[in-house]
Amino acid sequence: MSPVPRSRPPVTELPESGPGRAGRISPHLDEAAAFSDRWVRRTGLIQSFSAQRRFRRAGCAEFAARVAPEAECGRLQRVSAWLVWFHALDDRFHHREEESPYGYDALPDFLPPDGGRTPPPRTALQRALADVWRMTAPAMSPAWRARVTARFLECAAERRAWDALAPGIVPDLVEYACGNELAAPLRELASFRAALEATTTVLAQGGAAREALRCALTRLEHEAPAPSSAAVAAWSRALSLWADGHLAWALREGPAGETRRLLLADDVTGVPVDLLRPRRPAPPPIPSTSGGAGTALHRGRE
Repeated sequence: MSPVPRSRPPVTELPESGPGRAGRISPHLDEAAAFSDRWVRRTGLIQSFSAQRRFRRAGCAEFAARVAPEAECGRLQRVSAWLVWFHALDDRFHHREEESPYGYDALPDFLPPDGGRTPPPRTALQRALADVWRMTAPAMSPAWRARVTARFLECAAERRAWDALAPGIVPDLVEYACGNELAAPLRELASFRAALEATTTVLAQGGAAREALRCALTRLEHEAPAPSSAAVAAWSRALSLWADGHLAWALREGPAGETRRLLLADDVTGVPVDLLRPRRPAPPPIPSTSGGAGTALHRGRE
């Protein structure tokens, strides 16, 4: 499951979280869009002009600006990169009925909790994951880094479980976006677990679960001890805004049930390009007919 809505829910599922909140958008949208455009090309997630056009039309940075409207500029850019990465993984995971296990098991190796070295990335997804991790992990606690890494390890142990990765990691991204991490005792509360479950349901089913999320967050704020109240309030607000932005984005255009895919796994001719395949080595130079060495034109693909 991608954190970006893949289809438009019925119009009856409008978020009901207060006047104007569903339409909020970060003032740093333009900076996030420019950053994302550079980032996908630098990491190799974009492999053709047609994929670049699809990526720009998809508006991933606008989606990030809606789900994290209060994030400061740098954090919004990195949240946008995470969302693009998950969207690319979702594209690849659902592109074929039978998936090769190659590449998936190695993804956790590119999330060193201690900030250490990683293996040389051989694919665009590995390279992009290592890059976004280097940008975000140093600002977070060892517990946050270990938690995110554990989610990847769980999915790697069950090769068909990558669908559950994005919904599970959204609350962690919300912590990063708002700059407030929740203490370990808070995570043991039943209201916190209910909020996580409701978040997953909102991402999967839309606004039908929005009220359950609101109730769980209200209970969490009431149960939080005084020293943690400010952090809990900030996280709850950020998670509520994420849910509102997610629903508002899903409802913004197109008929109900319309499928939206980034389709970065297609190249300019429409032939699937495996984002989890190692980059092919450049071919040897082609001798020039004029006597020079000459160089073959080569466009690397993942």
